[in-house]
Amino acid sequence: MQMVTYQRLYNILRDKIWNKNYAPGFKLPTERELCSEYGVSRITVRHALMLLEGQGMIERMQGRGTFVKAVKPKKIAIMDYAYSSSMKLELPGTLRKLISHDVIVPPSEIASSLNLLQNEECNYIERLDVNAGENLAFDQVYIPMELSRSLKEDMLIRIDFLTVWEKEESIKFSSVRETVEAIAADDLIARRLNVAYGSPVLMATEVMFDKDERPVGIFISKYRYDRFKMVSTYFRGNQ
Repeated sequence: MQMVTYQRLYNILRDKIWNKNYAPGFKLPTERELCSEYGVSRITVRHALMLLEGQGMIERMQGRGTFVKAVKPKKIAIMDYAYSSSMKLELPGTLRKLISHDVIVPPSEIASSLNLLQNEECNYIERLDVNAGENLAFDQVYIPMELSRSLKEDMLIRIDFLTVWEKEESIKFSSVRETVEAIAADDLIARRLNVAYGSPVLMATEVMFDKDERPVGIFISKYRYDRFKMVSTYFRGNQ
């Protein structure tokens, strides 16, 4: 998926701010200087700066220039593992893009988790979640063929996909087995999330079960560690 020029410039400037190459209080080069340094148009520079300003990373001061602010963008809290509702609350403008939708013979561990026969095919889906030009998360989804009648692009790109899919396929979700771990970004993750190879990434693997305890889908999501945190609430019974 090709990034437009202003997104590339935004990523460069953002990383310089996060890595303290541009420390808090640092005065950014002028628009003209940025145009010259990166070989881009003034419109491209202004668009990239608007994204940085919208995320609270820089501040433009009339007659003085543009300065790096001390506050980093806050991390998005995924509350009680409910990604879609958390994103609607924290970043309602997030867009989901469909990267691929294919029918494949899945890896053996996926086939085993879905109770598929040897060489049995399933749907394989990749999606990318983007906000303000920033790639935040992407997932890899495996769904059995018998539960794929309703899988159209307009549904796959919905943030509330699970709710719609459950209704369309008459599935009754009963439980989810989720594993969350920290991993290092491989080549694919680095490309999808625009991070450096080897950067830490949060990975959540969810196996969805229906009311008959049948596995109906596997969702493997990768999140930028610098943009997300997991928050859960537990209630203790009477002692």
